[in-house]
Amino acid sequence: MRRPVSVSGEGSVNDPITEVLDLSAGGIELQVRSVKRREKKRNPAYPFTTSSLQQEASRKLGFTVRRTMAVAQQLYEGLPLGEEGHTGLVTYIRTDSTRIADEAALAAGEFIERNYGKEYVPERRREPDRRAGEQGAHEAIRPTDVNRTPDSVKPYLTPDQYRLYRLIWERFVASQMAPAILDTVSVDIAAGEHVFRASGQSIRFPGFMKVYIEGEDDDAQREENGGLLPELTEGQPVALQALESQQHFTQPPPRYSEAMLVKALEERGIGRPSTYAPIIGTIQTRGYVEKRDKRFHPTELGELVTDILKEYFPEIIDIEFTANLEGKLDEVEEGRVNWRELIRRFYGPFEETLKQAEEKVGGFELEDEVSDVRCENCGRMMVVKHGRFGKFLACPGFPECRTTKPILEDTGVTCPECGTGRIVERKSKKGGRRFYGCTNYPECNFVSWEKPVARPCPECGAPYMVEKRTKELGLSHVCKECGNAEPVESIEEVHA
Repeated sequence: MRRPVSVSGEGSVNDPITEVLDLSAGGIELQVRSVKRREKKRNPAYPFTTSSLQQEASRKLGFTVRRTMAVAQQLYEGLPLGEEGHTGLVTYIRTDSTRIADEAALAAGEFIERNYGKEYVPERRREPDRRAGEQGAHEAIRPTDVNRTPDSVKPYLTPDQYRLYRLIWERFVASQMAPAILDTVSVDIAAGEHVFRASGQSIRFPGFMKVYIEGEDDDAQREENGGLLPELTEGQPVALQALESQQHFTQPPPRYSEAMLVKALEERGIGRPSTYAPIIGTIQTRGYVEKRDKRFHPTELGELVTDILKEYFPEIIDIEFTANLEGKLDEVEEGRVNWRELIRRFYGPFEETLKQAEEKVGGFELEDEVSDVRCENCGRMMVVKHGRFGKFLACPGFPECRTTKPILEDTGVTCPECGTGRIVERKSKKGGRRFYGCTNYPECNFVSWEKPVARPCPECGAPYMVEKRTKELGLSHVCKECGNAEPVESIEEVHA
């Protein structure tokens, strides 16, 4: 049986890629020359702390930090579960501890043995090391009863509540399971005189991976952990499906997602799990950053403010200063430092620096971006302004002329309801969430949370499809009528 294998090879004077393709076209098969395996144990992640829950919910569920904490609070406060009555589903959600109570660990072990088998119960319980600064007053975030499975409570929960509870439950159960045993595999594949190598992992015993695998932030992490390879043996023929010659360049660090930013704040000792959501909310509402493709990008205002802070307050915005101040506040809480003395030592020099900065900098304004839209009242060219819910158009004749307009991104799709309007991007007044509606509103009430694309469905002929990211296909065009879904990458290849 032939199996697809992804391989890589070194360049040479005679291009091996071209030669191998020629050999394959001539009937010469690729063959496994050697298979080298090395056993590796992989331990499960510990149960969630507040920050790790925020990170994982961002990675796996696409939740913002604020959304995660709001839903987690609902699970903690409790929900009506039919005959059980009002029941709290998870333990306290603001914690930096990964500790688990003995009775909870015992119940988890019994559940695992009963549902997965004795071999999935670890020989001994793995205790987490106490981290510096860890309060430890509470347990990790876990289900209040491991026997209350996600499916058993699903009928009583909203989709968000169910998804987050399932994430917490699976992470906890997996944390109490045996390690996975992997074979790291290195396969040499011969094609004539050329040798190519495929590296990856194969699972000998799934252990905790049967229930849960921790998410990863970027492609570099996924490449480091290696992909899964099929079982291969020496001398086995393999079919060539594709062979790519790639050149890699040093890439700049990726921009922060919410999960990556929370991780960075935690690692640098900035803030506390309870303040991560307000920090992320503040830098967005004040217009210092904007989120594009789930990554934060600095705005012109954000860069300007950062430059001024670096020039006049280098000590205060230094990461070490922030982390050290957090430590001093902990000492105040413990009674080892007098809070008045701490404030006096900080505020005296700070007040003087603030006065100097105000005298030298004063106020500043960003230059307005002039649009190509003419004010319908006074004829001036409208300018782009920044408001609470994003950008909008305003007449520069304010306060004599107070005309404003929303900035509408035209999707190119004709409204399927009224047939005359265009579908444009809008933002909700509550929370500034992006949605798509008709330009004929309020006469036409068409609305969609997914972005419509001007492409008829090839299956049912519906006039448009929507852009949606699915777990199986990634970014796809999906038909709202028949459910037909096609990956964007394959569509682009067809039209290339």
